[in-house]
Amino acid sequence: MLSNLHVVVSKSYLAVDPKYDKLLTSLRTAYAEELNLKKDQTSYDDLLDALRLALKAYNFE
Repeated sequence: MLSNLHVVVSKSYLAVDPKYDKLLTSLRTAYAEELNLKKDQTSYDDLLDALRLALKAYNFE
């Protein structure tokens, strides 16, 4: 799921309204090793998980 989110963000398919500042912070602070999200180093990791799950039905790769 993280690789799918990475593709969506890299190709600029995702637009996030600035009022969702916590989600934007989560995306900016996300840290992963070998496509495993390091939740202890990511702010608001629950929001990032929710975004990944919301995009699970779509395949962008």
